Amino acid sequence: MTAGIILAGGSRSHQENYATAFAAAGCRLLAVGVAPGLDEAEAARHAELAASLGLPLLPLEAAVALPGASIASICVSLPHRPRVAALCAAAGLHLYLDKPLAGSAEDAAAIAAAVHVAGVGAQVFSHVTADWARAARAAIREGRLGRILAVHSDMLMAKGLSAIVASKVRQEHGTFTDFGRDLVKRELTDMGIYPVSLVAWLLGTRALSVQAVTANHAFAQHLEHDVEDYGAMLVDFDDGVVASITCGRVGWHAWRRPFLARVVIVGERDTLVFDSEPPELTLTSGRGVAPPGFNAIDPMEMWLSTQASPRPQPAVSAIPLGGGTPDVAAFLAMLAGSEPAGIDAGAAAHHCAIIAAAYLSAAEKRAVAVA
Repeated sequence: MTAGIILAGGSRSHQENYATAFAAAGCRLLAVGVAPGLDEAEAARHAELAASLGLPLLPLEAAVALPGASIASICVSLPHRPRVAALCAAAGLHLYLDKPLAGSAEDAAAIAAAVHVAGVGAQVFSHVTADWARAARAAIREGRLGRILAVHSDMLMAKGLSAIVASKVRQEHGTFTDFGRDLVKRELTDMGIYPVSLVAWLLGTRALSVQAVTANHAFAQHLEHDVEDYGAMLVDFDDGVVASITCGRVGWHAWRRPFLARVVIVGERDTLVFDSEPPELTLTSGRGVAPPGFNAIDPMEMWLSTQASPRPQPAVSAIPLGGGTPDVAAFLAMLAGSEPAGIDAGAAAHHCAIIAAAYLSAAEKRAVAVA
């Protein structure tokens, strides 16, 4: 599908990844649109991204009106997402939305409402378009496991330089609106949204309540900024299924790949495991690897633009035997009518409500109902 893309978002954000993916899919990147009301630093990042891609930098209202514009890729900071999404949807553009959808359950619901009123297509980045996730859903729908009893899902990222963190019981806060730090991320939000979205999508039901804990184990940066690097939750769904979820971040040297995403589905007939790890034959020389250089503006290795060279790799030869479907490509196929939808805005709003309940649960040390 050939589409004209407006990028609402700047450098050192996931917009770097999304822009690359849309270009690789054959779309035309038309402009970077700067929404009114952004602070000076975020507006400057928009300008950096436009310069790096050779694109015009325009006010967002002008960008969405460009001839051929049909999709807005939205990756602005969380407080601005409802307003930016509403502006782009009202202009008739389909929306490709960064995860998490918003910084609160209320803002997420407002975005879903704007999409509904405008009648445009929307998808939020997730892992559900990957082959292993689709295989898990097919196993459930085909009845291979019988009645589903429980689900467990992990999303663990290996990025950044870990350090010994002083043992300390974390005192969590009741909201997740302070997600947008440059140096660190709240991992219950950043990583937890993946398994939350995956489990809810697999079960096709709504969550009722959440019990959650958060902690600091691996990174001095997270501890210094009072941001968790690990979270775990129990989620009760309305069909009686209980899901356990873990999410977080460890140092890049702790795992041979950038991340592990996994789901274990327990049914009356069988238990099956699906994950992001392709079956492979791995041969390792045993030689060590020097750690990468420390980048003060991106210590957690979050952004493409701040990584001057790929991370050092051990002397490994791997023969991958699996594959997957990029989420951007699946979104374009959905708009063309050839693929099922991934996570739409309405579903994503519910997933944000689950995360919001998890933070409140971790703060108040009790089960919390999902709004």
